[in-house]
Amino acid sequence: MVSQSYPASGTLRDGILVKAVPSKLTSRQIADYLLVIGYDSPLNGKSYEPEEVAAGAFCANIEELGRLITQHLLTFPFENTSMHYTPDHEMEVTPELLFPRFVRDKSGSYCYGQNGIFLEVLRGLGYRAYAVSARVSRDPDPDSHSYAFGPLSHLILLVQLQYSGNANQTYAVDVGFGSACLMRPILLSANPNNIVYGLTNTERHRLVFEPSPNSSISASSGSSGLGGGQWNLEVGHRESPDALEIWHRKFSFTESECWQPDIDVLSFAVSQRPGPRNLFYNTVICVKVFQEDKKKYRIILNGNEVKKSYGAKSEVMRTFNNELERIRALREIFGLKISDEDEVHIRGRPAALNSQSRT
Repeated sequence: MVSQSYPASGTLRDGILVKAVPSKLTSRQIADYLLVIGYDSPLNGKSYEPEEVAAGAFCANIEELGRLITQHLLTFPFENTSMHYTPDHEMEVTPELLFPRFVRDKSGSYCYGQNGIFLEVLRGLGYRAYAVSARVSRDPDPDSHSYAFGPLSHLILLVQLQYSGNANQTYAVDVGFGSACLMRPILLSANPNNIVYGLTNTERHRLVFEPSPNSSISASSGSSGLGGGQWNLEVGHRESPDALEIWHRKFSFTESECWQPDIDVLSFAVSQRPGPRNLFYNTVICVKVFQEDKKKYRIILNGNEVKKSYGAKSEVMRTFNNELERIRALREIFGLKISDEDEVHIRGRPAALNSQSRT
């Protein structure tokens, strides 16, 4: 295979390595996580014991990374209900404190919680990984067709496998982007052939590397010409495998590391700051991947309706006239532990539906 230069190389800039960092979760917690998501050892079909996790028995390769992503998305919903149905309206994003919500309650979080938990699991299983912040794109300008990006409001992971001959090969991983989420790792490469399938064979993802339209940085004479460059994740949809594919840019990111204090501040801004563009503040959202007869689909609750989405098609399952109808759907469809009494906490907030007395 002919090696390619950055950004088509499948590595971080300059081919740098990610260090092995200890997980904030214990071996017992990681074993419990694997048990909850239904992840058994490919060697003996049994659940991992804490001692096996601690001894490095997990094979941290690309195949097992893909399995982990799938099982995580099938188990934990992408949701922001803590922001609306609790007294303090806070979204906990510290992995150690958030862990019981996932493993005990099988509830979820949004990107900061989802990818924060997943990062610590990956580190505890032998992967070398770190988090980076991303800017979510807004609809392109109808005249120029150029994308505009919002503030840093998303989190993804950059992952390297166990040390091997290709120790610096790097993958982008994201288990926290709702209805357009990556379903498997994607090599950090702008090679046009670097495309991975999403939920179905009518949904695909790719990476594009190009300068940000808002960047003040420019390449100097004799440089690589990559000044101000950023990675862009795009998702392509088509009505059928043979139809025209339309690509949409979903978010952009660089390779700069994002640490837990950054995540705490970013999550606070997303969860607590009112504004017309703050989707999470203004809307109750819950997305989960389901599987039936080996076919995967998403169920998406957004505002006052919940729909089933599979490939390029979707169908409305329920619409809500009041808050209690939505709370019951969150319990019955997604298994979230929200009581009818929790309706009081969303009253008066922009995301609230009409309230109704319990019947």
